Amino acid sequence: MMSEMWKPKSPSILKDWIETIEEEASDKLTSWETNFIDSLKMQINKGLTERQEIILERIYAEKTKL
Repeated sequence: MMSEMWKPKSPSILKDWIETIEEEASDKLTSWETNFIDSLKMQINKGLTERQEIILERIYAEKTKL
């Protein structure tokens, strides 16, 4: 559910999540998730949408050892 109170996470946090996903879970990702992560890496400095952050956080939570 998208929230009116959403505040974007810092690029450094998002980059850390992506790095962790790639280090710990690259073999657990679906092809769609791999492509999604690759696309985020190219646009992360411009900022991600709320939906992109939600999906990234879900992948991070589901696929890594938190």
